[in-house]
Amino acid sequence: MIRLNTIVHLSPLLGIMACAGGDEPKPEGAKPLVHPHLLLTEDRRAATLARLNDEPWATIWAKLATCAAAPLREPTPGDWDSGAHGANATVAECAATIAYLSDDEAEAEAAAQLSRAAMAVFDDNFEDNSDWDVNIRMPGPLIGYASAHDLLLAAGRIPEDEALALETKLIKVTTMFWDEYLEEDVMRQITLGVSQNNHPIRTASAVGVIALAFPDAPDAEEWLNWSVSELSYLWGPTGQYVQSDGGVSEGPFYYGFGLSAAMAFFIAAHNSLDADAVFESDCRNRQDIDPWIGHGCVEGAPFTFQNPLFDPQFHAAVDWSITLRLPSGLRAPKEDGYFNPLNGGALLTSFGGAPHTRWDWENVTERPMEMSHGQNLIPHHLIYVSEEAPTEPPFLTRLMPVAGEAVFRSGWDADARFVSFIAELVDPGYYKPNELDNAVTSEPYAHNVLLIDGRGAPEKGLLTNFGDTDATFEQLHDGERVELAEAMMRFEDTDQRRALIAVDGRYFIVLDRLDPDTTSPREHRWRVGGWASDEVGGAFTQHDDGATWERSLAGVRVTLASTAPGLTPTTPEFVSFEAPYVHEFNLSRDVAHHSVLDGVVNAVAPGFLAVLAPYRVGAGLGEEDGPLPVTIVAQGEGWALIEVQLADETHWALSRDPDAPESFTLPDGGVIRTDAAFALWSEDGGLALILHGQSLTLDGVTLAEGDDAVIVVE
Repeated sequence: MIRLNTIVHLSPLLGIMACAGGDEPKPEGAKPLVHPHLLLTEDRRAATLARLNDEPWATIWAKLATCAAAPLREPTPGDWDSGAHGANATVAECAATIAYLSDDEAEAEAAAQLSRAAMAVFDDNFEDNSDWDVNIRMPGPLIGYASAHDLLLAAGRIPEDEALALETKLIKVTTMFWDEYLEEDVMRQITLGVSQNNHPIRTASAVGVIALAFPDAPDAEEWLNWSVSELSYLWGPTGQYVQSDGGVSEGPFYYGFGLSAAMAFFIAAHNSLDADAVFESDCRNRQDIDPWIGHGCVEGAPFTFQNPLFDPQFHAAVDWSITLRLPSGLRAPKEDGYFNPLNGGALLTSFGGAPHTRWDWENVTERPMEMSHGQNLIPHHLIYVSEEAPTEPPFLTRLMPVAGEAVFRSGWDADARFVSFIAELVDPGYYKPNELDNAVTSEPYAHNVLLIDGRGAPEKGLLTNFGDTDATFEQLHDGERVELAEAMMRFEDTDQRRALIAVDGRYFIVLDRLDPDTTSPREHRWRVGGWASDEVGGAFTQHDDGATWERSLAGVRVTLASTAPGLTPTTPEFVSFEAPYVHEFNLSRDVAHHSVLDGVVNAVAPGFLAVLAPYRVGAGLGEEDGPLPVTIVAQGEGWALIEVQLADETHWALSRDPDAPESFTLPDGGVIRTDAAFALWSEDGGLALILHGQSLTLDGVTLAEGDDAVIVVE
């Protein structure tokens, strides 16, 4: 087992053993502690220096210098100010990195002075902390200061008394933090237990780095056992945090928030521990309720730490985040999220990661080369971004049935078309005015969903009262011209199936079919919101068959039809700062209101057929990216037919109820026959799709047939 209190410190500052016990045998799995060993080891120094004149490392070095010279923040009097301490620790770490790496004596010494100045304002009065969720803020001060301490010792640029003073403060703060958040059952359960997400990830990463930095601290062994137990579980195959296809149980924003701190710990562990390090399982934060039942943790059982840096599942989660990137490179604001790029994924290029993780990091229209969200990783990027040339991801459309997500995109350029289809409900901007309640945007009526009598899936309760209903993908197809995903969810005594279909990467179809238990008519609202309004910019225009949302560069025209008569496009009642209009998308936490459209119909089981046609602002009809003429040919007699005119051909989309006719006469006199719930075909018959049917013919000519649920001819 790990016995860290006997590890030897080798300090170039003192030139002697810094701890007693130098003749004792090395404990199982622990390397002799030689500075530096958290951010990097000495063998990486020369290679890092050799490329400082090349890109992107020259830019990173410049950012490092800017970071090191940032003004220090004065902590709030009478409070243990985690924000100020985290910001100052970032300055200390950036400056210490320069002090260790630079061959210029004046530059190195000046940087060391900046780092030491930041260390001098660190307070250990953690008992004055007033943030109940300070646990997620601890990686900043603890990891940053521990790394700076390690680097200045390695550089021989900190007096022994200053180094000891900082070490003492960090151990004291960590001890008090541990006692309050890990030893107290109620506090641990509220902040870490019910979340099983970035909260325990960030807590364990912070505590774990301190244990690695100061292995002779009285509780370092316990701290490290818990940190490694927790992080191995959460990032592993049984923790429910990362699914088998890479999808993460919280959205890309908070995944990135947790990842950045975890990367700092995993790199420090890689540098500080042998590959076969053995630990004792610490199960204090395991949960015995669904979905965490069966975690298998046995208190005190030995296990070998397998660093996730090299785990394909850990890499797959980065690919999941890349899958969800908008054409701008910012992540879609789902699951309590904000528009944000990923910090830390590109570091995997030094640990077997694919070069497209670096491409994703560099190719962002706003905030390229992000290195600060969640944790200061500027020094890490300087050292661990590989020299292998970045490449675009090898995938476009991704269908992830375990994660419950399907993403359709036309390309990786900034002008690409992109749609994210999620089988579960998500929050459209994390507007949460009451920290003791769920976000205002967390309820079903805030989403792009179908509401029955104003209700969707069960509302979420507090803590572990998830109030959820499972949604699963039943049909998936990834073809050359057509991609399709169909999800099923049951709510309001109704089986709802929603399919999203991407056609030629040019436009998208949303198909909704209902199978209710009741035979009584109810109100059905097909709801969609768009990020355009007088308040947020752009324009919203309602039409008699849908609506258009347009911003400065692009717009989308939504055309909506129903198989039931009486469909009425309308806008729901507007209440300021309430769903479905309110959102909070930007990191600046600007609260604003976007525009929303409802398609309302009263019926027993209405079907809905919508075409989403994106276009480039300023492009004309007939141009490649221009507006597409979309026309509802017929609706409300058990079937709905929509015509889509592309630049070089015409497409038809047909939705039909189970008892609807199987023969339809088109406006040009042609006759289409199908038993399918949905059919799509091109004017020349070169493209055809049937969903839940066996045949499609046009004027007696078979376009598609078969026994599968999805049949595509392309």
